[in-house]
Amino acid sequence: MAKDVTSDFSQRMTVLSPEKTSMDQVVKKIDCNQQRCFLVQMSQKTYDHLCLRLGNSHKADCWLSSRIEEVDTLPDRTVEAYLRIMMRYLSGSAGP
Repeated sequence: MAKDVTSDFSQRMTVLSPEKTSMDQVVKKIDCNQQRCFLVQMSQKTYDHLCLRLGNSHKADCWLSSRIEEVDTLPDRTVEAYLRIMMRYLSGSAGP
């Protein structure tokens, strides 16, 4: 199951506008210090796994916010790539 979720992390999580969302998607709005706002979209399955891994939805939301704030001055695609990498690392599928 972890392999499937990891695949879900790397392929389905994107920073998108809300009009591109579908029914089984979760969109989280992350406001940053630099007066930027990120909309993070991921599948419900990915978000559920993140919540289970971190303990609950509040902790998952805080984790997402913290990871984005670490790189919020960088371009959107870089933030997206960083978040994808950090989620892979959290899921335990990162290499040495």
